[in-house]
Amino acid sequence: MESSSTFAGNDFIVRYRGISSKLKKRFLRKPNVAEASEEFGQLARDLSEGEAWAQSGLCCVAVAKCEQTLVNPTTEVSAITQAARYFLKAEVINHHLHCPSFNEHLMTAVSCFQHAIQLYIDQKKPALAASLAMELGQALRSLGQPSEALTHLRVAADLQSASPLHYLTCLGYIASCKIDLGDLHGALTVFTQMTNVIEQHGGQPLTGAYKDILARCEISSLLILLTLQPLPQHTKPPHAHLLEKYSWTTPDIQQLNVSYDDAELVVLLQSLVLACQGRDSQALSTLSQHLTPLLGLEHLHLLHILITEMNRS
Repeated sequence: MESSSTFAGNDFIVRYRGISSKLKKRFLRKPNVAEASEEFGQLARDLSEGEAWAQSGLCCVAVAKCEQTLVNPTTEVSAITQAARYFLKAEVINHHLHCPSFNEHLMTAVSCFQHAIQLYIDQKKPALAASLAMELGQALRSLGQPSEALTHLRVAADLQSASPLHYLTCLGYIASCKIDLGDLHGALTVFTQMTNVIEQHGGQPLTGAYKDILARCEISSLLILLTLQPLPQHTKPPHAHLLEKYSWTTPDIQQLNVSYDDAELVVLLQSLVLACQGRDSQALSTLSQHLTPLLGLEHLHLLHILITEMNRS
């Protein structure tokens, strides 16, 4: 039985050239573009079954070019999107295997994604364009490239500005990238922006996704402020209000008007604020043990940064 690598290296070239030859103009005979498109698509599927992802991507690009010639924009964007995902899969496998490369698969994937995004924009389908921009941004972040991811996540956010919940989702990913980059000031700015969007569109009382997102913003902002420790004269009013809220000693959730229903977490965060104000490293260490089961991964990461900064000073 022929191996996938042999198929990808030999049979792929033969079949690809054979299909491409059908697109050449001949005397008194038009090329059968539709037939070529179908055959390129079948070759892409055959290659994907053999996990020859990059070659599958090349075939999908060929399909997209055929569909462009046939003026089938829907099929064209579908094919170029599939090509992007195949190239991205090839890059992810190289990344996981620590294979040396020039990121050629990733660069091709980014180019295909950008082309698909522009096609959706041209077709007046901003939501679909935004979903691809977000998909690309998340993929780049998972590959350890948060700075590059930010560019595409901002595109997604701009395209979703008219849809508050989707806009907040994009901003949330942007904030995560800022944290990955160590840009806590930038992350705090994004969380503040998210809070403002929720106040404008969430309604009262907050429920569902708006309430959950606000809880994330509030806790993240608090942990970042405790880490940055801005001077009072440099603290913005919303941030000063947040610090003041958690400086109170009452565990009454309704009186504090927090966006989550966990009295234990409220008390622990209040204690955390007091420990930071008193620069009590031992108390911080003890509190972190109690907070660990109550916080998500991002908040635990921010808590770790806070404790590390406190121990340095």
